[in-house]
Amino acid sequence: MTKSFYQGKNFKSMAITASILVAIIAASPLLITMNQGKAQGQEATPGSVFKLARASIPIDIPLVKGYENGNEIFFIATDASDEKIAQQATKLLGFKVNFAPLLSQTPESALSQAYAFTNGVPGKGPFGFQIPVLSAKPGDANYSPLLQVNTVTWKEGSTVKELKSVQEIMAAEKNGSLTVHKTGIVVNHPAIKWQGGEMKIRENKTINDDSTYGPAQVLNIDTEKMFVTMVAHRGWGPDGRSIYYIVTDATPEMPAGMMGVSSVPLNEKLASTPVAVDLFQFTNGINGSGPMGFQAGIGAANPTDKNYSPMWKISFNEWKDPSQARVLETLDDIVAMQKAGMITITPAMDGKHVVNCPFFDQLTIMKHRSKT
Repeated sequence: MTKSFYQGKNFKSMAITASILVAIIAASPLLITMNQGKAQGQEATPGSVFKLARASIPIDIPLVKGYENGNEIFFIATDASDEKIAQQATKLLGFKVNFAPLLSQTPESALSQAYAFTNGVPGKGPFGFQIPVLSAKPGDANYSPLLQVNTVTWKEGSTVKELKSVQEIMAAEKNGSLTVHKTGIVVNHPAIKWQGGEMKIRENKTINDDSTYGPAQVLNIDTEKMFVTMVAHRGWGPDGRSIYYIVTDATPEMPAGMMGVSSVPLNEKLASTPVAVDLFQFTNGINGSGPMGFQAGIGAANPTDKNYSPMWKISFNEWKDPSQARVLETLDDIVAMQKAGMITITPAMDGKHVVNCPFFDQLTIMKHRSKT
């Protein structure tokens, strides 16, 4: 893999004839520029540029605090397999948490654990009691952003106190002070800052349509005001609707490092399951604002679809003849070009490239656009 993997590029725009510009604007609300003026009906050539307007937008996402092995850990809540939990989290945080039923099919071996208290010490936890306890942090072999939710309930007559580790919870359960109930609910809670580490922060915090995809996804982490500022990238859902997504973690380690996100080996276990939904990125053709320097990618689900998941299995689309490349906006476009023999589709990194990219609609992004 070359050094340009997941690195954006800057391109100079050149004039385009008024008639073609009018036709393009009528066909799409997106900003399109071309390096070469071309007669109407001709195909785009290598060197053509297709950039989405508002391709990268900084957004503020609420932080949630928990404990991990006795230490504070800060994470974001983006998705839940249970609709009621997603709605409650949305109301609690003031930020849209997606309902992602596919997460319930995550293999247990690919999950970390979260413990939420239903009574006991009052606090800012999801049920109004102490903050949750998580079982792992990035860098641990058993870390996953996908957490199986366990509820913890103190028994009547027990001496309650704040617990800060899984070991303390297990010890209290063993001595009969509390009960632990495995709910089967899975949530996506990517860690942002933890004991001894945090997600990589960009040095250049100016974000615009020409910003590179890497080398980091975070602009600021504020644990006092409890928010993180991340870069939201624009792409397409399966029907051509605009979506935005953030990137929090990935596997294998190499692309995770180049995007500036946490490396999570457990994500590989999702590649052969329904939990990892297809996301198509382009490796050549029309230059643009996609993660590899070409046109923006296309996901197989919108955030409101039943088959939506924040976990995406990446495939690479490659034009056999880049001079015949044109802009693709939907899954049907991809299928049509593949059937016509114009593109090849290859599972990225031997089918092991899984990225945690929660999707959001434009309304959510604009509502939480960073003011800093």
